[in-house]
Amino acid sequence: MVHDFYVSGYAAPDEKGIIRYRFDADAKTIEEVDYVTGIENPTYMIPHPDGKKIYSGEKHKGEGEVVSYILDGTKPRVTAKIKTGGISPCHISLDPACEFLFAANYATGSLAAFRLNADGSLMERTDFIQFEGHGTNPARQDRPYIHYALCTGNTFYACDLGCDLVRVFDFDRVSGKLSPTDRNISVQPGDGPRHLALHDSHPGFLYLITEMGSRVYVLKESSGRYEAVQKIRSLSERHDVLKESGGKYEVIQKISSLPEGYDGPENTAAAIRFTEDGTRLLVSNRGHDSIAVYEVLPDGTLSAPCWNPSGGVAPRDFNIIGNYVISSNQISGDVVVYELDGLKLRETGIHTNFGHPSCVQPAM
Repeated sequence: MVHDFYVSGYAAPDEKGIIRYRFDADAKTIEEVDYVTGIENPTYMIPHPDGKKIYSGEKHKGEGEVVSYILDGTKPRVTAKIKTGGISPCHISLDPACEFLFAANYATGSLAAFRLNADGSLMERTDFIQFEGHGTNPARQDRPYIHYALCTGNTFYACDLGCDLVRVFDFDRVSGKLSPTDRNISVQPGDGPRHLALHDSHPGFLYLITEMGSRVYVLKESSGRYEAVQKIRSLSERHDVLKESGGKYEVIQKISSLPEGYDGPENTAAAIRFTEDGTRLLVSNRGHDSIAVYEVLPDGTLSAPCWNPSGGVAPRDFNIIGNYVISSNQISGDVVVYELDGLKLRETGIHTNFGHPSCVQPAM
């Protein structure tokens, strides 16, 4: 079986910043299909569900940009760039209707929202929010550091590593503006929230990985509507209602992404994703250089993990295509394809190397 995926990574404008790869699981081969040059340090990226467009963040010495691309065949071509208002847009995301794009400016602790044209191209920036505050770690939390942005419809989440908060907003889909709420989620001081994952079969749950604490938080919405909605709605309807129900969250589990007693190099957890069937949750560890695989239990909590080598140094990101896990290691440049077998990652022999990869996304 053949699969295509994209890898973006820090690169000079004259270097390959985004590469489209194709791997053949049966033949155990991987090849470069196409690539993009002319962009500086593409960070995170997201493909449009129609398979015809891609978006990325672009990190400059000064103000960052978001970039839209259209595919000519398999080759991405830049169609527009808009300034993000901050430095180092390390994460970008689309809203479910693909009408807005969001950027998290890590270095300056800010968020930006952008409206998209009907054809998916960038249209205008509709909002910009600069945050204030700090955490308990003076080396890493001297100010806000926004690491992640997620819109679920009319609700928006932003992970602020610097202030130990997941900031929760209401989103106005007409104006494209974000409004603060009183539903912010606090974590243990010094843990540093990084990324979130949602589970379709557990509406009302959030799964958070903290970079500095290397912990997965399983959070459940404490809204009183939860039980009532469960009784009267279908699964898909419950999911839609709960996303907009306005409740606060409670921590129902905290579990480490590292083995007990780990005393190796300093670890910073990075990516968190569910398998396509939702039965397992994966988290990457930089320092331990591993991918932890958890079983998702019927009540939405997680089993003890199984730790697997990431195939290189500093797995900043990974992604999942069917039963295959693609691990991208930023420092060593190793891009490795594994087969997922229960909680184990089995070697396939499919491997390549690409500069300093920072994001992996399946080609739609």
